[in-house]
Amino acid sequence: MVMKKRSAFTLIELLVGMAILSILLLLIFNVIERTGALSSGSMSRMEAARIARECFDLIGRDLSGAQLPYNRSATNSLQFLVNPKDLEPSYANPHSIFWQAPLASSAENGNLAMAGYFVQRDVVTSDPKQNRFQLRRLYVEQSDTNRFDLLSTSGGNAWYRALVPEFAPTTESPQSAQGFKGWVADGVLGLWVRCLDARGKPIKLTAAGTDLQASFDSRQAFQSDRNRYPSTGFSALPAFVEVGMVTCSPSDTRRITKLPASGASGNPDTFYQDLNAFAANLQNDNPAAKSIMVSSRIIPILTADP
Repeated sequence: MVMKKRSAFTLIELLVGMAILSILLLLIFNVIERTGALSSGSMSRMEAARIARECFDLIGRDLSGAQLPYNRSATNSLQFLVNPKDLEPSYANPHSIFWQAPLASSAENGNLAMAGYFVQRDVVTSDPKQNRFQLRRLYVEQSDTNRFDLLSTSGGNAWYRALVPEFAPTTESPQSAQGFKGWVADGVLGLWVRCLDARGKPIKLTAAGTDLQASFDSRQAFQSDRNRYPSTGFSALPAFVEVGMVTCSPSDTRRITKLPASGASGNPDTFYQDLNAFAANLQNDNPAAKSIMVSSRIIPILTADP
């Protein structure tokens, strides 16, 4: 009688097989992990881009109402301010924009509504979940009985200095209703604004022969930096307003623990360089926040003075 030889795996073969299986599983899990991380990072950047796009849309709709008749010559009737110097530094971050324009539905108490945008930034190192990086909107309806002017004719404080803290109270918790006054969007780390002439060139103000460090005040004369047109002697609106933002996803706001000392542009000609430098420094200081991104949009003013 012939005995059949049974075949079986040796111990060495089993160990080799288990090792190969472990390597395959490790590779599979690595691929899954990397794919998940890439997907999460992509979604975060898409969220940051969405925030910027929606903010641009809102600012653009408001700015489109900033026109005034050509025959209005009173210097106190326009008041279109970008990056005003007397705004509290904690609210500029680094730029802000305010204007009076016929934006609202009622002219009961006046013919000009007042609008403004600025960024509030609070880093709470003890509890990063409380971090606040928000675009805020200040808006005073034409029918509001508490009338304000951008700049007081009697030499008092500018209206935005008095009202901005009302829309961004620093002493209130973000969870409270008070903490959301004027809230537009989370994840806005900085707002940059500059004015452009009809040829798309940056406008620099001249005051006693010196630039006003990227500020634009429609109540003062301005001239084109490139073509050196004579300064106008009347209130004028810019033809375009360029708005730049640094945004991140709301989930990444809690990963930000350090902010660059200053992101303000001192020169309209270096608008993009300063914007990108701020974003790069922010990313270097906060490597865990992967969704930080730069966006910009040029918004036309529907009726600009020549």
